[in-house]
Amino acid sequence: MIDITLQTYAALLKATLVSHENAAQARRDDLTGIANRTAFREQFEERLRTLADRRGKLALYWLDLDRFKEINDTFGHLAGNALLAAVAGRLRAHFDQDSVVARLGGDEFAILCPVEDQQEAATTGAAILALVRRPVAHDGHSLRTSVSIGVAIAPENGDEADTLLKNADLALYRAKESGRGQLYFYEPVMDEKIERRRQLDYELHGALERGEFHLLFQPIFDLAATRVLSCEVLLRWTNRHHGAVSPTEFIPIAEDNGLIDAIGHWVLYQACEVARGWPADVSIAVNLSPIQLRATRLPTVVLDALNTSGLPPERLNLEVTETVLLEDVEASLAALEALNRLRVRTTLDDFGTGYSSLSYLTRFPFQTLKIDRSFVTDLERSPASIAIVQTIVDLGAQLGMRTIAEGVETQAQLDQLRRTRCDAVQGYLLGRPMPAAMISAMLAGKGDEATG
Repeated sequence: MIDITLQTYAALLKATLVSHENAAQARRDDLTGIANRTAFREQFEERLRTLADRRGKLALYWLDLDRFKEINDTFGHLAGNALLAAVAGRLRAHFDQDSVVARLGGDEFAILCPVEDQQEAATTGAAILALVRRPVAHDGHSLRTSVSIGVAIAPENGDEADTLLKNADLALYRAKESGRGQLYFYEPVMDEKIERRRQLDYELHGALERGEFHLLFQPIFDLAATRVLSCEVLLRWTNRHHGAVSPTEFIPIAEDNGLIDAIGHWVLYQACEVARGWPADVSIAVNLSPIQLRATRLPTVVLDALNTSGLPPERLNLEVTETVLLEDVEASLAALEALNRLRVRTTLDDFGTGYSSLSYLTRFPFQTLKIDRSFVTDLERSPASIAIVQTIVDLGAQLGMRTIAEGVETQAQLDQLRRTRCDAVQGYLLGRPMPAAMISAMLAGKGDEATG
């Protein structure tokens, strides 16, 4: 009987230990070993219950790694996993037992940390930003990322888990909207603006499938021949709930949530298909986002769009802005050279603003410079703008590049641009963005006298 009792006790003890181990494992993230969403929620609610007794404050940090999808796409999922594990290890090593570090899923982390005041919370947040920015070595590559952080503090920002999570999420959206790699504390004024952004983010998923996007085309006129030289594609979104949404509002959201690649591909295919029916001497100009330019599949996508539509590559012009080049010079150079090898033409858009550098013109294979509209607007009253535009036109001519002035809205601006010998112009004075059918009518000879 004693032996039976001991054997039964040993079996029960083993079963109990296994049960505890399984329960603990169920609360650990498989990849990183830190707490998972389930454990985080349990500990969060427990900390809030005891917060009133301790009369302290509890900071909730909601972390989202910046451009994590690009690391996966560029280096593969193993590299992405290595980065997540390294970030988790650094966070776990930095915080003591009074804090909770968890991975909520994907590239999102959360941290609970007792603090005395907002200043201490800000100091801790700065340390988190620095930890994540440190590169991670993997398979001969140096993986780099930054993190956007939203912070809510209990009890002033709420005393319930759901409220605090919502408020930290709103602060996180503000951090991402403001350029990433930053920390923002929740403020009540964030609610309305960021709630709209959240709604648009949700609505963008499925917008392509619902057929909510459409294209407009704005003509670009050759000043010497007074004819339509090209048309720039402009993307528009009319949502089922929000109506017309400005591209300045939805494009940054699409870039953040990873949908810009699919949307950009759709624009490219549609634009090539429309342009196929135009006269052979009229090209189509399509804007590329930074994410599209850095995508390794871009040349394949462009070639497929050309082959599917039958549009000759010389009639496709892809436009990029200067800020794209600043982010990764070597990758941008390689992408542009790959496009030029396809015989696709490239344009440097908004030239003359911000970080303009002559090195762009010597290093990057552009065929066209687009003069920023800010200089065109000032042509009537600013001798400095006239001099700048003239310099850009002359420089472009010497380098064998065409120049296009955008934002032409008055006859005086057009006359001044003629005097500078700018190659082409674009703006409301000459032609507003219009549907494909109206462009086809114009190209058939029913409206190309606009520059007369």
